[in-house]
Amino acid sequence: MAPMLGNDSDDGLPTAGAPRKNILYIDAYDSFSYNVVAMLEEVLDVKVTVMMIDSAWPEGDMVGFLQHYEAVVLGPGPGDPHAPHDIGIMGDIWTLSAADMLPVFGICLGFQSLCLRHGATVGRLPYPLHGQVRRVQPAQEDIFDGVSDLEVTLYHSLYAQMDSVLDDSSNHRSLVGAAARDLHLLAWLPIEQGDPADVVQLPMAVRHKSKPFWGVQFHPESCKSDRHACSKLLRRWWEMARRYNKINGRGGYTSLPKGLLRSTSTGNSLPSIAHTMLDWSASSSQRSFFRDLTTLELDAETLCESLNSPGSPTVLFKSNGRYSIVSVPSPDSWRLEYFAPDGKLLLEKVRSGGGMAGERAVVERGLPVSQFWNVLRYVMDVKSVDSGDNGVPFWAGFLGYFSYEMGLACLARPKDHSPSHPAFGSSSNGTSTDDLADTSLLWTERSIILDHETGRIIAQSTREADELPTGWLNEVVQFLRDLTSTDTPSNVATDAELLDPILSQGVVQLPNKQTYWEQFEACRAQLQAGESYELCLTCETTITLPSPDTDHGRTHFPWKLYRRLQKYNPAAFSAYARLGSVKIVSSSPECFLNWDRDSTLEMKPMKGTVRKSDDMTLEKARAILGSTKEMAENLMIADLIRHDLYGICGSGGVRVEKLLEVEDHGRVYQMITHVKGHIDPSRPGFAARDTPQLHSAGGNMSAYGLTALQRCLPPGSMTGAPKERSCLHISSIEGRKRGVYSGAMGFLDLGGGGSFSVMIRSAFSSSDDQDDEHKWRIGAGGAVTILSTPEGEWDEMLTKLKTVYGVFTPPGTKLPVSLQ
Repeated sequence: MAPMLGNDSDDGLPTAGAPRKNILYIDAYDSFSYNVVAMLEEVLDVKVTVMMIDSAWPEGDMVGFLQHYEAVVLGPGPGDPHAPHDIGIMGDIWTLSAADMLPVFGICLGFQSLCLRHGATVGRLPYPLHGQVRRVQPAQEDIFDGVSDLEVTLYHSLYAQMDSVLDDSSNHRSLVGAAARDLHLLAWLPIEQGDPADVVQLPMAVRHKSKPFWGVQFHPESCKSDRHACSKLLRRWWEMARRYNKINGRGGYTSLPKGLLRSTSTGNSLPSIAHTMLDWSASSSQRSFFRDLTTLELDAETLCESLNSPGSPTVLFKSNGRYSIVSVPSPDSWRLEYFAPDGKLLLEKVRSGGGMAGERAVVERGLPVSQFWNVLRYVMDVKSVDSGDNGVPFWAGFLGYFSYEMGLACLARPKDHSPSHPAFGSSSNGTSTDDLADTSLLWTERSIILDHETGRIIAQSTREADELPTGWLNEVVQFLRDLTSTDTPSNVATDAELLDPILSQGVVQLPNKQTYWEQFEACRAQLQAGESYELCLTCETTITLPSPDTDHGRTHFPWKLYRRLQKYNPAAFSAYARLGSVKIVSSSPECFLNWDRDSTLEMKPMKGTVRKSDDMTLEKARAILGSTKEMAENLMIADLIRHDLYGICGSGGVRVEKLLEVEDHGRVYQMITHVKGHIDPSRPGFAARDTPQLHSAGGNMSAYGLTALQRCLPPGSMTGAPKERSCLHISSIEGRKRGVYSGAMGFLDLGGGGSFSVMIRSAFSSSDDQDDEHKWRIGAGGAVTILSTPEGEWDEMLTKLKTVYGVFTPPGTKLPVSLQ
């Protein structure tokens, strides 16, 4: 025991009912940070303040600022502890004088910074250990007192290079060399370097011999780390930290002064276009009126095409495999488009007969992304609906999509990662010239809901006139009853008559294997350098088709393509959209984000795919996906989405329902994780604080759901981790805009709920109906980890591509060699 760190007496420890003490957490833009914060608050019953590594010390007074805290935790993050911009103000902590010193706990990058400062060198591991669960050997002393066995998750490519020797009598390892002057080894992990006889002992935990500094290389907050043991070592560290403060006569305030760290909120001011949106929505009431009928005769496709004109803005979205939501035009329908690079927000009225009324357009320019989200929250709050059919998830609101680039524009990023960088939505990124809106939403007052479990069909509207005896609700229910008694001919033959002659003339551009392998190696280089733990590398296939030669053919082609896709690859989150020039056909199996009208958020990422075949059973798929490589791939995203949800729900508000489970999803088997978060308005997470409309009088969940959507985009399963740094490298490596692919599609319910899928297993086009050629884009890819092989990832990408590409191939047409 170091002499300054106190003894085992209970002096100075907190007593029951005492105010919570304060810990400062320094965040290196990692995607696991809020997991660490939550664990500190849940295990230690403390209050944590988060400060980014590129922040300035308030008033330029680090010493005075730190007097408010009992300890500092230096978090994990991407990069290298040698690089000043990767550790930022972490490095300042080591410069504190003895009089101003306070306890420090470093994790991963924070641990490496501690070791580098005190005599160790930091270099690359023989092979990165990303998302791998290993059993480390603790010294069973200091913070590991009473911890004899410890299984933890590792996320690092670099390590603190410190030699150690084994004391046979105590079975304890001691450091030797320069680092031994200041540091004491507390835990280690043996790994092999190719030859089983060539074993390296990796330092896993240290403490300073005379200063109150501790650090661990592993991630105690991971959902696969031993929670009990890691909680025990954290409590032990906290006890020793408090004793140090007691002995040395220092201690932070029990309550922090307001405004200690200035808020980065953009404020509550809203542009005039927000009020235009309210004016255009004036016909919508606070009630969702409804009628219903039960029949097994009508499917969602029949409902959609019977109630929407072929060329009109339309969205059909299936949520969680149970409910299909169909937009229905009303006299006051309108839609919006938002373009992130230049901040353009376009509102456009929809003609009652379909199509757009260009003379009724309103444009706002230079609207920052954060303000766009504030506008959405404001409109959803003011127009909230407080009653309707409680058996359905959507009453009224918005239906549409958010692109992958919209997600990039939402990411929190260091100051040296400029918003003009191509990775974050610059119009110069990539080679695509498509003028694709980053957000496109259809205001929906009338809708039809189909409950696939019961056959119940619900017609609903927020327009009071539609509730009248002669109103739309009674009319549409009668129309649907009449439709059930009508023999509806099969459309398969007529679909083929339009689709196949056009598809047979398609010019296909498939991904180039050599280019893909080069991109794969570029990803591996970033993983080995510690820039990322996992990078989701994707490719794009384009199919250029001649335009049908009739207006009927041009307007019906996307819809018929969608119907074929549903038969070919039905999915829990299938979707169709026609929004302006953008047409989307989707058979996504993956839930991105759901939230209910009460308090629950949930995410269900998929990572790990096995193609179905005659001899591939679910049990065999489980064995394949149970490998270290596949489990690590999913675990990294599981920890990432826990961070995302903790950022909204705060400590104590997140739990893992399913972890690394394999399920049957149509043409493939997938590994999934299911995480839920619970909203408590009295303790919002750090990412949700200072957000307008979160504390509305009605307590509507829509503001929390929208904030979660804003903070969680783009989907982590399509980026990798840490998210911000991974996105930076992915965009550079791929060299294109993904557009709708990898974004999210779904609904925003005025009653408070929401549901969005990850836009995978999808095709989209932004070609105008009148263009001579229509280009359709299909994205496919997979997560590159350090255990991936280029051939394996290429095959997985092709497996996913074929689930959509197959509908572009007329019967009897031979697939390209690479897809056979």
